[in-house]
Amino acid sequence: MSDDDLYGGYNDDDSPFNTENLNYDQQFQQAVAKTSAGRRPPPTGMRGIPTAGFNKQPVMLGKTGVPGTAMKRGIGTASSGGGRPMTAVTGAGFNSSKNMVAGIDPSSSITLTLEPKIESEEEKIKNLEKNVSQLAEESCFASEDNDKQAAMEKAKEAYRKERLIIKQREEKNLTDQTNTELTGFILLNVACQYANAGNHAEGLNIYNILTKNKIFQLSGRLKTNIGNIFFQQKQYLKAIKMYRMALDQIPITNQELKLQIHRNIALSFIKMGQFNDAATNYEIIFKDRPDLKIGFNLLLCYYALGDRNRMKQCFLELLKIPLKIPDDDDYQSHPTDQQANLVLEVTRDDKLRRYERKKKREIEHCIVTAVKLIAPAIDTDFATGYEFCIEQVKMSEYKDLAHDLEIQKAIVYLKAKNFSMAIETLKDFEKRDIKVASSAATNLSFLYYLEKDLQNAHKYADLSLRADKYNPAALTNKGNCYYAESEFERAKHFYEDALKVDASCVEALYNLGLTYSKIGLYEQALDQFFKLHAMQRNNTQIYVKIAEINAKKTDYDQAENWYMQALRAHPKDSELLKCIGNIYDEQGDRSQAFQYYHDAYRFDPSNLQTIEWLGTYYIDSQYPEKAVEYFEKAALGRPSQVKWHLMVASCYRKSGNYAAALEKYKMIHTRFPDNTECLKFLVRICSDLGYTQEAQEFANKLKKAEKMIEVKQARISSSDKRKMLIKGRKSTFEGKNFILLNN
Repeated sequence: MSDDDLYGGYNDDDSPFNTENLNYDQQFQQAVAKTSAGRRPPPTGMRGIPTAGFNKQPVMLGKTGVPGTAMKRGIGTASSGGGRPMTAVTGAGFNSSKNMVAGIDPSSSITLTLEPKIESEEEKIKNLEKNVSQLAEESCFASEDNDKQAAMEKAKEAYRKERLIIKQREEKNLTDQTNTELTGFILLNVACQYANAGNHAEGLNIYNILTKNKIFQLSGRLKTNIGNIFFQQKQYLKAIKMYRMALDQIPITNQELKLQIHRNIALSFIKMGQFNDAATNYEIIFKDRPDLKIGFNLLLCYYALGDRNRMKQCFLELLKIPLKIPDDDDYQSHPTDQQANLVLEVTRDDKLRRYERKKKREIEHCIVTAVKLIAPAIDTDFATGYEFCIEQVKMSEYKDLAHDLEIQKAIVYLKAKNFSMAIETLKDFEKRDIKVASSAATNLSFLYYLEKDLQNAHKYADLSLRADKYNPAALTNKGNCYYAESEFERAKHFYEDALKVDASCVEALYNLGLTYSKIGLYEQALDQFFKLHAMQRNNTQIYVKIAEINAKKTDYDQAENWYMQALRAHPKDSELLKCIGNIYDEQGDRSQAFQYYHDAYRFDPSNLQTIEWLGTYYIDSQYPEKAVEYFEKAALGRPSQVKWHLMVASCYRKSGNYAAALEKYKMIHTRFPDNTECLKFLVRICSDLGYTQEAQEFANKLKKAEKMIEVKQARISSSDKRKMLIKGRKSTFEGKNFILLNN
């Protein structure tokens, strides 16, 4: 042993703490066996430390573990010589082993075993209840995901298993520990799922079981659910009765639920047409919790009752409700605070900000709709009503809506076809701020376009674009003006610019498709209408436009397909039936075309194009007597057009009924004495029938009529030549003046 080794020699010392021979010390092993450490298994709560009881291997005291200071020197075979005294510091030569815990050696002959834990009946039932509760929760989640079938199945399974648990408790005499809360939860869930699935009878049965059982303490809430079922069944009196019973049973501390029940009662009264009672319930809610939706419904009740004063008062109360939404100014960048700007970049378009925008749009829509509703009703003149509402809005927190309401007033004038007042109202905006002026100019441009005053339509479209060159509505209006002037290339340019600003501008997209179709770019036109179809799946007008363009491309199969899709949405539309008939006619399938034209005539017997096609079809099919019926209806609808009367007479003549044809031609000559075609047929029929004198008279009238036509044509020709001569002289004179001025 070296003198420099501070801990050297400890392992070589034959001290009483040397445990290498303890396995063979009989007295020591007997003493250990009698202690509690030798009889009980090691604890199982410690994780990560291997214990003897799990692998059931013989466990023996190890030799490398250093015992604690409480161990006595007399344990084991103590050597009588050179024993090292007990110290508080362990020797440096200790060994470690993964299989040793607290001095227990796996090679020991002592065996420690764990007895398996036996579950009691109560614990088994508790586990079953956990499974049932989990099933009920899964049913609730499925209902939340609108998977009604899965929700119903899981609810029934949970109910069946819960019944088995109760039966098992009765068999084991454990009814005193029945989980009534779980039972109530399962029954309530099953009732809700029955109601959601439309099985109201079963749902009511279970709700009645719950309300009659005094163990369950939520009878007031359950009466509300029963009232909801009666409401869905349109049994509004029973629903109101249940709601009122729920109001009596729900404590006053749950004020929010009581207000919700008042709202349900008000809705039930509205369904019954009892607006006075509905207004009473809405007043209770509005007094305690002022809310825009509740206030708007209350306003509707007053409107239905025709109470002007209460409408005004309710509208004023609506305007007093605070908006509680930050303005856009709160999200403006700070000129110096960079940290605040970083925060604003994150919060400017986050979920909360989007929710705020949505909420603000809903509130503004509510206010504007309220004004549109009551303005014509609160005064004898709707303009006076609008003025009152606009003035009140200007003095409220919603003053930004005043401009929109004034524009809405102009739109009301427009709907009433009072264009002069609409234009006058909108012209008042020209001197206001740029944003409002741009909106007003856009509407003015559209108004003038409707009046076909394209000059002013161009003017105000340009004003709107000068105020905001990225206004898609103004760009569309400008394109519309050029489209009306048949300048399709320039119109296309403005529609494309509008779509660059707003790709979802439906008007620009539709008009661009029409423009492409006008200039013969059918594929590009189809692209625009297919985009529209993706945005508006149920718009049959788009189906028709796609079909029309395919028909122009002579792709009749696609045209028929799109027309059929539109026809499925509107099976009684005579125009669609006529278009499909025309497709078959173009393909030479006259019999199929006749079927669709006949259906079109059945739904709209006054359409002249349909009547003409059917009459022509019968004439071509050598059935002129059947064509008479159609042409007579056309003549009845258009008595001033000689064409239809001549067609009727022609049908009589072709069918061999010359007497009826002669009478018809004479009647036509009486009403249209200068019609040469009628006179020609009169001369021919009279000659064929041997009426020589009458034939000569009609021949003389025919000559006079033809001379009159020649004289008129000569006069027209002479007048045209005179105009051209004057125009030529004027242009020559202007040209000479131009030369003189240049000299």
